[in-house]
Amino acid sequence: MPAHAAKPPAVRLRQGLALLGGAGVVELLLGVGPLGFFWTPLLVGLAYLAAAALGGRANGHWATAVVLVAFGAVVVLLHEVNTGINPPAGYLLAVGLGGMAAAALAPRGFSVDALGVAGAIAAAGLFLFLVDDYPSVLGRAEAYAVLLALVGAANVALAGRGRAAASSAS
Repeated sequence: MPAHAAKPPAVRLRQGLALLGGAGVVELLLGVGPLGFFWTPLLVGLAYLAAAALGGRANGHWATAVVLVAFGAVVVLLHEVNTGINPPAGYLLAVGLGGMAAAALAPRGFSVDALGVAGAIAAAGLFLFLVDDYPSVLGRAEAYAVLLALVGAANVALAGRGRAAASSAS
């Protein structure tokens, strides 16, 4: 979908609800549940993957999804398995593989662009960079559940606005 084209309200609603559901899963599994904090990027990536899939190939979130799933999978692997891999090297490899996966999706009709891939990589790096300095906020699963919920709620609100605009135009 071209950047200037509006996303259909029904798609925004589905994607928003998927992200809100993902926020709930993050909170349940990480905030009060059995998984450790290091599962956060994978679960956030899977929430974005669900939103992307519910939107179809042309309606976004694919870049964020594939980068975060790749990054999150390596974070979990490095914490769960004694691989001997240097973590920063593993993280760099993961975001590179996520970027390559995104690049492979683009010619197949998925809405993926370089800015989306780079933005997802930069966001993952920024949170990784800041988590040690602000552990009371960024070292808690609740922060990521809230961020996911805000993105989901924004999509739901935009869907409602889009429906209202469409009904007033007809």
